[in-house]
Amino acid sequence: MTGTDSIRQTSYSKYLEKYEDTARPNIDEIVIKGSDYIPDSVSADLVLGTDTSFEGVDDVLYWANQQGSVSYEVDIPQDGRYNLKMSYYALPGTTNDIEFSLLIDGESPYGTAQRITLDKVWVNDGEIGEDAKGNDMRPGQVEFPSWQMDKPVADVDGLYNEPLQFFMTEGKHVLTIDSDKAQFVLGDIKVYNYKEPKEYESPSANDVSQLKGQMITLEGETANYKSSRTLYPTSDKTSYMTSSSKGYSPTKTRYNTIGGGNNWNQSTQSVTWEFNVPQAGYYKIGIFGRQDQMRGMYSNRRLYINGEVPNKESEQIKFYYDTDWSVVSPSNKAGNPMLYFFEAGTNTLTLEAVPGEIGEIMGELDDVVFDINSYYRQIRQITGPSPDEYNNYMIDVAIPDILGDFEYNAKLLRQEKKEIERLSGSGGTEAETLEKMAIVLDKCVKKPDIIPEMMGQIKDNVTAVSTFINTYRMQPLEVDKIELCSDDTSFSECDTSFFGTVGHGFQSFIGSFFEDYNSLSNDEDAAAQECWITLGRDNAVVIKELIDSDYNATSNSKINLKLVQGGITEATFSGKGPDMALFLGGDYPIQLAVRDTLVDITQFPDYEETIQRFAPNIMTLYTYDGGVYGLPCTQNFPMLFYRSDILAEYGIDPEYDLVSWDRIINCLPTLQRNYLEVGLRLPATASAGVTMVSAVTENGNTFAMMVLQQGLNYYTADQKKTTFDTQEAINAFDTWTKFYTTYSFEQTYDAFTRFRQGDMPVLVNDYSFYNQLTAAAPEIKGCWSFRAVPGTFDENGNLNHAANSEGQCCVIFKKAPDHQAAWDFIKWFTSADTQMKYGNNIESVLGPMGRYSTANQEALRGLSWTTKEADLLLDQMNAQVEIPIIPASYGVTRNVMNAFRSVVNDNENARDTLFWYNKDINDEITRKREDLGLD
Repeated sequence: MTGTDSIRQTSYSKYLEKYEDTARPNIDEIVIKGSDYIPDSVSADLVLGTDTSFEGVDDVLYWANQQGSVSYEVDIPQDGRYNLKMSYYALPGTTNDIEFSLLIDGESPYGTAQRITLDKVWVNDGEIGEDAKGNDMRPGQVEFPSWQMDKPVADVDGLYNEPLQFFMTEGKHVLTIDSDKAQFVLGDIKVYNYKEPKEYESPSANDVSQLKGQMITLEGETANYKSSRTLYPTSDKTSYMTSSSKGYSPTKTRYNTIGGGNNWNQSTQSVTWEFNVPQAGYYKIGIFGRQDQMRGMYSNRRLYINGEVPNKESEQIKFYYDTDWSVVSPSNKAGNPMLYFFEAGTNTLTLEAVPGEIGEIMGELDDVVFDINSYYRQIRQITGPSPDEYNNYMIDVAIPDILGDFEYNAKLLRQEKKEIERLSGSGGTEAETLEKMAIVLDKCVKKPDIIPEMMGQIKDNVTAVSTFINTYRMQPLEVDKIELCSDDTSFSECDTSFFGTVGHGFQSFIGSFFEDYNSLSNDEDAAAQECWITLGRDNAVVIKELIDSDYNATSNSKINLKLVQGGITEATFSGKGPDMALFLGGDYPIQLAVRDTLVDITQFPDYEETIQRFAPNIMTLYTYDGGVYGLPCTQNFPMLFYRSDILAEYGIDPEYDLVSWDRIINCLPTLQRNYLEVGLRLPATASAGVTMVSAVTENGNTFAMMVLQQGLNYYTADQKKTTFDTQEAINAFDTWTKFYTTYSFEQTYDAFTRFRQGDMPVLVNDYSFYNQLTAAAPEIKGCWSFRAVPGTFDENGNLNHAANSEGQCCVIFKKAPDHQAAWDFIKWFTSADTQMKYGNNIESVLGPMGRYSTANQEALRGLSWTTKEADLLLDQMNAQVEIPIIPASYGVTRNVMNAFRSVVNDNENARDTLFWYNKDINDEITRKREDLGLD
């Protein structure tokens, strides 16, 4: 049983099965005050504040930092299952939420309890503004520190509607909160038992008739409080019926909804509107929404009025798939709109994403996926990654339970498929993925001898089912507006007309000829300097809004930002280029500098002071012939990622066994005996089979790390030839190639899939790989971590973790009319404050996958990393040693890879091969220098 499987055995679903026959005692709430912690339970790394009263609440625990643990004692009156709720105040910090592990008597009861999450409160950073062109400006999302009272401890995985349950026997127990992501004030913990709200009771006709002719409109984009920073105002241009607080426009950007772009799709995410009710009475509620993401299924919302769920029917409001807008009114069992009583004055209405019936189905399917993945790894340990088609491995004998479990899982998959189709009201849905997996399992049961040759199909289909689960556990919804109406008043019309739709489309089409979508700023200011950016439009819009609100509004110089798709080099040499460019990467800054088109920024008097915000060696990437031609904005570097659950099974300690290359080599027999692999970085291979080699050395290149860790670099001091003829470089090249010859490492692989499935529990990758794992592999959350790349010990026993980076920078072109103003602008953009704002805003827009790789060290701490994660990243960032970029860098990277292939693929001698290819490299360096007139 692997570590992942052991976690699965203590999953929440298994836990509920184990205790399903135990009591749910009807007790008065047991209140544990935050200040009533066990004194000697406070860990050394927990920083306690001195206040026991905070923001109007007494007897609190003030947890000032992110790390630590603390325990509380609770006396349980009788055996049974209980729920917990907490009152807390999230202190301002870098993380998006609070996360901790809850232990009962020193042990975590199940996997979900190891990552309990408490939401922070987010608000718009000001009103929705308007730029000089009449387009809306989206406000950023900022924390709104406030007390969250009696929040149930819920299922963060989005599988269960009710709060998490905890079985405890009669008597005293110790509850421990252990966290790397805390930083909050704890008011109290309450032990209670959740009670479902009562069914809806219709008010009397007399009560209803007291209110007439009333309509209150809540615009989606003006929501007051959000539980996630990704719940920002969004824009819909597809319909002329979409309501906006700024009015309709067929051509201008209007932020007129919330939840667009599939960004309100996670269970427990909530949005709250605060509004004034002029007259008390009973109101019906109409939610103008659209769920156009989950084809054949519905998403769910729970409705709160003033913080309470008013009735059972409001626990789950369904929004069925539809590409058009529709009005959903919470209804009773008879299908009639329910009426909700509101007092006059300030009220709140909250919609919270909940899993509904589909959640528990996804939980069952999660178990199936883990079960099949477990057997897949066991089969692989017997057959290896490439089974011999002539060998009968007797899988059913070696793994006695496999046929019975495969048969059971096939039956379960078909049952869940039928249930999904019943809920959706249609057959032939995307749930057909489950049928395909069941067919594969049936074949394995019918003919056990073919199981080895079915491994590819098992792997592909279980990946498809896993993707299906991740898609259908989502709860997407876009809300245009909410109307509260008296019973005698109808909701606004939502259906579009043919002529209205045609008119909207025609106006949008004609407007496209007059709107300059490439220019993001006002072109009317002739004195404004032009800055180009080549990122996506979402990134460009965020930067443009920062420039308008923070730079152009306060600076004497102005910036006109333009979004372009490549072509900066060509435009520059044709005389039509920009004055500045942001996010210029690769070897472009040096190639442009060599051709005398960029400004050497060392001429500015505050240059030395400015570069203190970056890693010590990063400026090497933008330095040539004594000048520096770019100011870094991003820095990408490698980290070592590992599956802690799988390594634990084989007794491999990441903090010792993975710290150096020699120790990793010592682990290889253990890993490879079980057909587990280590992944190292190589240039990506295109689908056509052509290997794309970057003009600069990609970050995390194994050869580069081994050279740099010996105190060497690629080039001599004058950068006229390489150092590859030294013994250190030859040894590094020989060790690198032996990973693929002697140890049979794979040259090409899908890092995400292999790591996710556990075949490759150790790999070196860019640290942005963290973003992908967090967003797309929730099922292994808590089963992996990262640390510094493997290092090399020197003769004194010191460990060198040096590696090289890749990055993008801001450059100033010589044609810019005001070099000092341009320097002020790129200083502003790369400052800690601006980089933090940009990083946090773009993560709000793109989600965890969009976390920004800033080069500013202070800004990195201000992004959504925990203190522990930021410490690891900054340690590696400061260990980076950069490889200079020269005009002939393309020849260096290309020939190093050619030498590598000759040794690995053609069995050539490593020393001789590097010698001959190094001659070609040095010849190309000389030729290029002569071509550019540098020698």
